[in-house]
Amino acid sequence: MSYLTELVLAKVRSFPTIREAADFFEVSEGLVSQWDKGSKPVSLAAVERVFDPSATPLSQTAREAMWEGKSVCLMMPSYKTSNPRTTFALMSMLDRQKMAVMLDFGDAFIAHSRNKLADNFLRSKIEWAFTVDDDMIVPFGNAELFNTFTRFNLPAASAGIHTINRLLSHNKTLVGGLYFGRWAHGKAVYCEGHQDKAEEAFARRAPHDICKPTRWVGTGCLLIHRTVFTDIERTFPHLARNPQGDYGHWFTSNEHDLRASAEQSLAVLNDASVSAEARIAESVRLMTAGQQRSRHHSSLGMGEDVTFCIRAEQSGHPPHIDLGLVCGHVGDKCYGPRNRE
Repeated sequence: MSYLTELVLAKVRSFPTIREAADFFEVSEGLVSQWDKGSKPVSLAAVERVFDPSATPLSQTAREAMWEGKSVCLMMPSYKTSNPRTTFALMSMLDRQKMAVMLDFGDAFIAHSRNKLADNFLRSKIEWAFTVDDDMIVPFGNAELFNTFTRFNLPAASAGIHTINRLLSHNKTLVGGLYFGRWAHGKAVYCEGHQDKAEEAFARRAPHDICKPTRWVGTGCLLIHRTVFTDIERTFPHLARNPQGDYGHWFTSNEHDLRASAEQSLAVLNDASVSAEARIAESVRLMTAGQQRSRHHSSLGMGEDVTFCIRAEQSGHPPHIDLGLVCGHVGDKCYGPRNRE
C-alpha cells in the first residue's frame, strides 16, 4: 500500500461514519467502502482533497520565513525524481520574495550536481545556500502535517519548526539538521552519531535543543554561507573554479592534502638556492606529512558530504549539527530517530 493511499484511508477512518467520509471526498458511500476494503484504488482526486488546506482542518498555522530580502538560495540536487512529501515541505517554506531556487538533476554522480549548484550559487549575490536532497522531509512550519508525513509523533514545538529559520538562528556558517540512514539500523548522519554508540543513543532520543560542532554533517539538510565555498577555494586553489566561474570541486573526492604537499615539495625541489640534500630531506618531510593528513582528512573512500565538511573546517568553518531539527529520510518508509521501533 502506498503512502498516499494510507493517507487517504487514514482520513476516511477519522470520520465517525462512512456517510461523513463520503461527504468530505464528495463521492458515494459505496466507493468509500471499496477504498477501505482495497477492492478499488484510491483516486488522485481523493489525494488532492487530503492535501487541500480548505478541506483539511489543521490545528496550527504554518510558520513563515522570518528574514528580509532575498538572502537564501534553495539548492536541490536530484537524481531523477523527488518524493512528493519532500516537494510539499519545500513548497510550504518557499517565499519567492526572500528565496531563490536552483535545481540540478539527471547526473548519476551526485557530487557533480552539488558542484554545479555551488557554481551557479556563487554567480549570484545571495548570502546563504540551503541544500536539501530529494529524499528528505524537513520540518516546514506545520507540526500536524510534518508528523503525518513522517509518523514521528514529535512534540509540536519540534515538528512545527521552520527549517531555514531555525538553521539561520544559530549564526553558524555551516550547520545541518539531524537525520538517519534509510534502513532499520541506519545511523545518525553526522560524525559522532555515526561512529560513537553512546552518541548515537543520545541522537535517537532527539529532539534536543542543542547545536554543537561536529567533524562532518550530512548534506541532506544543510545551510552553507557563501564564504565557506570561497574560503575552500583559497585554501585549496586546485579545487577552485576556472576563470569563467565553472567547475569548482568543493564536493569532489580528491586527496587534496596530498596534492598540496606535492605542490609544496616541487617548489622546494626547484629552489636552487638550497643544497640538494636539504631539498630532498624537506621534500620527503612534506610528502610524508601530506600522506598522513590525506589518510585522515581526504581519503578517496569518504562520501562527498564528509569531504566537503572537512575541507570547510580546514578553511575556518567548523560544521555544526542541530539536534533539535529532526528530519525524515525516505526509503521504503520514512526513517528517523526511532527507526527500530
